[in-house]
Amino acid sequence: MPIADNSSLTDIKEVNLSYLMLAQRLLRENYAAGMFRLGFDTDVADIVLRLSPAQLVKLAGASSLICGFRLNDYELLSSLTQDVLGGVLQQAHSTILLARLGAAQTA
Repeated sequence: MPIADNSSLTDIKEVNLSYLMLAQRLLRENYAAGMFRLGFDTDVADIVLRLSPAQLVKLAGASSLICGFRLNDYELLSSLTQDVLGGVLQQAHSTILLARLGAAQTA
């Protein structure tokens, strides 16, 4: 395996582990807000919360990203790049769009 590929796999595993640890922390601090921010439904949130450290490391060892980026929506990306009222409305609009994406994904 070329060095670049090995480095990329190592980076993916680090991102996976960081994401899983962040997900657990967000869910423990505020379950409902964590679910919203992560785009999880109750079943997924419960499973992630129950993962042991060994299970986190094993799952993070996947060769592809386990997290999904929700920034593949044109409307969402354009709202993030526009400066509306100094950013006051920008964050609210982005939050609404992300919520809509989460609802559409679980429907």
